[in-house]
Amino acid sequence: MISQALILAAGRGVRMGPRGQNIPKGFIALGGVPLVARSLALLAGAGIRDVTIVTGHLAEFYTRLSPPTGLSLTLLHNPLYAEKGSFESLRIGLSAMRGDFLLLESDIVYEPRALATVLASPHDSLILASGPTGAGDEVYVWADGAAGTARFRAMSKSRTAHADAPFGELVGISKLSRQLSAKLAQHAAEARPEADYESAIVRAAGHIVIACQRVDDLLWGEIDDEAMLARVETALWPRILAAGLS
Repeated sequence: MISQALILAAGRGVRMGPRGQNIPKGFIALGGVPLVARSLALLAGAGIRDVTIVTGHLAEFYTRLSPPTGLSLTLLHNPLYAEKGSFESLRIGLSAMRGDFLLLESDIVYEPRALATVLASPHDSLILASGPTGAGDEVYVWADGAAGTARFRAMSKSRTAHADAPFGELVGISKLSRQLSAKLAQHAAEARPEADYESAIVRAAGHIVIACQRVDDLLWGEIDDEAMLARVETALWPRILAAGLS
């Protein structure tokens, strides 16, 4: 049973403009609750007991978090957050993982079903995908096999990066096995400074089977810029509230 989660939260939020200079993206609030605080509550509700957050930009914000009852919170700092990509944050976070764990991005809002789907999967490693969102700046996922659950192959922000159609869109919630973590740690020394965690997982997929599961109607959104925030506030968050999933 998985009881650990790792949240990557070191990014500078450059595309958020002035808002990103003042607060980390994880502290953008919906319904008065910061994204990362909502994630902690959902993780606790899903049975996760230990969460590690890798901080960087405006790290002091994360020291103010009060984790839900029963949840242990650890903060690790990435001092190279302005110089390296998100793979560096993943590398730092791997040092605190004791076995299989959930990996999340800090700038996403999602319904509880996202965590339940990943945790219920029988696969040791899993990448969660959704159907088309039209959100802008999507990361597309390719997989081999039938719809539903298949073997992860690649991901890219370019929909035409591969000849076949994408399997779905990356949600930013994954399950990483101990074996996959070890392979990622091996790649760390060879990674380019600007490498993101997604490219590291693509590379590891050449050696380890990673399942990919799609939930077509999943309610979720990522916030990378003001336009994406506006979409979440006007089109997504009201649907989550109406469904009683806040």
